[in-house]
Amino acid sequence: MMWVDQTLLEGVRRGIDKEKIERLMQLLEKIPINVIEVKVTDWEKNGLPQLNLTQRQQMRGKVNGTVEEVELAYKLGFKDIIIDCAPYLGQGLSNQVCTAFFTAQRRRMNIGICVQNASQFSVEEMDLLWRDIPIDGIGNFIYGDKDSLLDPLTTSRILALLKHKIPVPLEFHGHNAYGLATANALAAYQIGVKRIAVSIAGIGLQGHAALEELIMAKKRLLGDRTEDTQSLAQLCSQILSAIEIMVPSTKAIIGQDIFAHESGIHVDGMIKNPILYEAFSPEEVGLERKLVIGKHSGTASIKAKFRYENIRLSTGDASFLLKQVRKLAVAQKRQVEDHILWNLYKAMLSDPNRGTWPSEG
Repeated sequence: MMWVDQTLLEGVRRGIDKEKIERLMQLLEKIPINVIEVKVTDWEKNGLPQLNLTQRQQMRGKVNGTVEEVELAYKLGFKDIIIDCAPYLGQGLSNQVCTAFFTAQRRRMNIGICVQNASQFSVEEMDLLWRDIPIDGIGNFIYGDKDSLLDPLTTSRILALLKHKIPVPLEFHGHNAYGLATANALAAYQIGVKRIAVSIAGIGLQGHAALEELIMAKKRLLGDRTEDTQSLAQLCSQILSAIEIMVPSTKAIIGQDIFAHESGIHVDGMIKNPILYEAFSPEEVGLERKLVIGKHSGTASIKAKFRYENIRLSTGDASFLLKQVRKLAVAQKRQVEDHILWNLYKAMLSDPNRGTWPSEG
């Protein structure tokens, strides 16, 4: 499987410096990412230097179909490039794109062709368009869904047919305007496409398939052998932090609160059998389970919360604390933080009437 990363591309677009780029590449390598893609003009615009040996081996430059951008990529040290194009329906590649391709050939670069708007074409039209592309020297063909026109069933059908028609490795690059990029990428993978464009948490101007979601989908839904995932949440958080993007607390797979449980019945069921509420254990991605105490909590939640601190509450104590918690949570319109809960517990211990409270669920 080859993951083609778009995260650094977004970082460079945002103007991150050389040190952060090096840090990002180190973190991406740990996931691991196979190819790191950047836009050549953004690299130059940010005043970044010519690629070093490590960058040249890991990075792929994205250029529009012009000779000027191909020459810029060569000057900056890019060995591998992707020539982006968006042909019109019923027409082949423009002379400009073909000239850019032949220029890259003369420079002995490894070349891929990306049709950004491929999803606008029928399979028959794509077949005709492919005949326009000079096959010699093309390393791979990227099928782009720039306008997010695809759904998983259509993705499977089209790419399965194209795999037999196009004589070079096929790569899929979906976008996420309608929240289907990850599902479409998984559909591409299931029919044998082994090169897929991704980004951490799906970031990017038009969105991409979220790498962490694909990794866990492969592992949990398809049962495939996959990368070690025990540091996945931490690595993703560090990568996004480097480009000053905060991970939403409820972000699937890597959000800090996706294993937070509050509802009383929910917590009781989770304690008895976690797989009823969790598709995988938090430890599998490097997170922790949290018991959140708030207005929806019950005595089971309160008791379980304190058991984590090796404190066993009586039903009466749990009922008393629950009343305090619900009152406070409603008043402040949010959950009760742990240190406040602890203060309520200490206040309860010093209450002279403790032990006379009725037990309530």
